[in-house]
Amino acid sequence: MTFAAVFGSSAGVDLISRWTGSIDGIWLSNAVFLAIFLKHDRRDWTVIAAAGFTANLAADLIAYNLHYATTFAVLNLLEVLIVALPLRTFVLDRDFTRSSSLLTFYALAIGPAPGIAALLFGAVGVLVDHAPFWPAAVNWYSSDALGLAIVTPPLMTVRWVDMKSMFNRQQIAGTILLLSAVLATIAINFMLRSYPVAFLFFPAVVLLTFQRGFAGGAIALVMTTLYLLVPALFGESSGALHAHPVREQITVVQVFIAVLSFSVVLIGAALEERRRLGQWLAAAIARAENSREEALLAKESAEKANRSKSMFLANMSHELRTPLNAVIGFSEMMHSEIFGPLGDRRYLEYAGLIQGAGKHLLDLINDVLDMSKIEAGKQELHRERLDIVEVIRDALSMMREQAAAGEVNLAMDANLLPIFIQADRRAMKQIFLNLLSNAVKFTPQGGRVSVTAQTAGDRITLSVSDTGIGIPAEQIYRLGNPFVQIRNNAGTTQTGTGLGLALVRALTEMHDGTFRIDSVEGQGTTVSVSFPARAREMMAA
Repeated sequence: MTFAAVFGSSAGVDLISRWTGSIDGIWLSNAVFLAIFLKHDRRDWTVIAAAGFTANLAADLIAYNLHYATTFAVLNLLEVLIVALPLRTFVLDRDFTRSSSLLTFYALAIGPAPGIAALLFGAVGVLVDHAPFWPAAVNWYSSDALGLAIVTPPLMTVRWVDMKSMFNRQQIAGTILLLSAVLATIAINFMLRSYPVAFLFFPAVVLLTFQRGFAGGAIALVMTTLYLLVPALFGESSGALHAHPVREQITVVQVFIAVLSFSVVLIGAALEERRRLGQWLAAAIARAENSREEALLAKESAEKANRSKSMFLANMSHELRTPLNAVIGFSEMMHSEIFGPLGDRRYLEYAGLIQGAGKHLLDLINDVLDMSKIEAGKQELHRERLDIVEVIRDALSMMREQAAAGEVNLAMDANLLPIFIQADRRAMKQIFLNLLSNAVKFTPQGGRVSVTAQTAGDRITLSVSDTGIGIPAEQIYRLGNPFVQIRNNAGTTQTGTGLGLALVRALTEMHDGTFRIDSVEGQGTTVSVSFPARAREMMAA
């Protein structure tokens, strides 16, 4: 089986390369080879290594001489072992749905494994054929690293039983509908192939992954890959890619598919973790029904599961922010052309788009992380004596650029006297930034957003009012809960996580305050936060 799988994938790529007349832009056999290694006991590895080596050698002899075929086979085996040995040594290959296994795999698969093999291949080319070092090394690295990152995780996470269950009597109708969404996305991209609409594949693939797990995501990924990669092999990619060489087209498509694959694996891992926690919680509750003692145990288990969920979400957010900061940083460097011109001006535009999208995604991740901290009870307040009016003015200054871009007027009473309270400065600023951001987002051009502050009796009330689209009366009660957004008259929602008002409400309540929304549809909305006046008395004491 090993020989057939590795030979088929290796020979297939070689034949496609010769048929299309392009240089190798993708290499899949190592991903298949690695998956076979990890799915078998270590005592079988010698036989698997021999079969895989022989298969690679036989396949490469179709397109190359014995010298090159042998070099390829040796380096491919070395590359696979560099990934497989650490994963097996640290017992990280047993469950690829866990974040530790996935992150370790990606670190090896896009780092030392293809890197070492690429450097050795470049060196062999220099010593034997006096060929240029870097072109050969870069070609090897990009082809193998992308192949491993795209193919191996789905092979390790998709189970045949899950694939069959997608098409059983209970789920087949929903599965066909979900697959139709992917086909519709392909059709849209085909009809609008002169426009950059490939981003539409993300929601289609993510939706299928959410509904059908790894198996659904893998099918959607294969459909998307076939649509995007086959034209690239012939240099016929859609949109702006068509003007670039075949090698660049194949590489860009592979990077896009690699990001899709990473999204599928990450979402599938989160769903699998949730499923495991759900099963564990259900079992605890079932045992608790037998006696009061077990009922108390179930309550404790439920709380632990909820904390684990929040901790998992917080950990995943941290792990997402690390590579995302790198994406934003490098795209900013490219957009600023720190090391010289990028060449084609379209690359400058692309870098700016990547930077903007990365910053937006980072803001969403930060909101999710803050909410998970609050839910886990780990959000701490550092109270200090502060002028809340000064905090509001700082928030207004930070929002003026966004307001100006939307031609929205920001206003505040210039003669407002200082109001000192005992509160967490960062939390208060976050409250008003979220309120102002929401107000500006839902206010049309020429509209107005105003901030007022007043003290009455034992309360300090701060309000943000806008002249925006307003909120239907039946929707107001839903706002302030996590992940809740409202639809406008066109039936669509604004971009975001739906966490802005939830964070405002949570942070206000942590300060013993209250949160209120008043709105008239089509006229505007006022969101008010009120704090007890005793916060001022505490300082006087």
